[in-house]
Amino acid sequence: MHRAREIFCLRWLPVLSWLCAAAASAAPVQSLFASIVPDADPQRAAQMAMREVLVRLVGTRDAADDPALAGLITDASRYVQLERGTTRGSTQVIFDGPALRAAVAATGRSIWDPDRPVVWVVLPALAGAGGEDLRAQLSAAAQARGLPIALVSAESAGGNGADAGGAAALLEAAHRAGAGAALIAQAPAADQPLQWTLVAPNVDGHWSGPAAAAIDGTTDALVRAARAIDATPASEYDCRIAGVNDLPSFTAVLDAVGSIPGVSDIMLRAVDADQLTLHFKSRGNPATITRALASGHLRPLTAGGDGVLQYRYQSGL
Repeated sequence: MHRAREIFCLRWLPVLSWLCAAAASAAPVQSLFASIVPDADPQRAAQMAMREVLVRLVGTRDAADDPALAGLITDASRYVQLERGTTRGSTQVIFDGPALRAAVAATGRSIWDPDRPVVWVVLPALAGAGGEDLRAQLSAAAQARGLPIALVSAESAGGNGADAGGAAALLEAAHRAGAGAALIAQAPAADQPLQWTLVAPNVDGHWSGPAAAAIDGTTDALVRAARAIDATPASEYDCRIAGVNDLPSFTAVLDAVGSIPGVSDIMLRAVDADQLTLHFKSRGNPATITRALASGHLRPLTAGGDGVLQYRYQSGL
């Protein structure tokens, strides 16, 4: 038994750090500090670009109209790193990221972490040009809010829709694809608005309407959740997980734990037969951790007297 345990540890430890990093389900937002605006005047272009960048950087729709940030818009040229005209009469503006972040922080406003959860957007089959139009609208709205998304069809995503079982399956598939949340679109009828369901480890939501409304609702929900996590002190946990028999189950467990918002510093503490013990820091409480792990086929067990969180991995569910 000890020899088997030793072989297990030696085989999986080299990939532990890589798997935990891959399980973070977050991605840096491209062009967070850059914008192309339809104005050739340098000062006006800088101010227009600043309004767009503040919305993405702070994470709120009203950032451009926030009185606390008004001075940054007025003095936008002060933070410009590069400004150049385009062949179509527009202006590309790139701001100095560190300087602008410091300036926003000095106003007392918080910045949404640039490493943001990737949202897996699951799209229904739409006739004609409707599908391409929807994809274009989603991409434009996500760019405006600074939300990283990946667009997939319902057929390729799997799952059974936005019901409880289907949503959980889609969230699990999203995690496997490197995303941190799933936004599911459903088309009830040709003359009915799209129905949207957000499924994430620590937040959910439902909206009806066009793509922009879904992206706005999703972004708002994720920003609120992120700020709630940031305001919570981190605690340390030991988590014992049974049913880990092979590399796929080992990978799935690390993906599930690493995808929990607010979890960091994951370490493999012990391996014993088919169970492993992980040590990590989390800004969530045990109930939050259990909810987040449910999408990873991790079922809670009765807590032991040692205070260790206990789960069983059940791949067949």
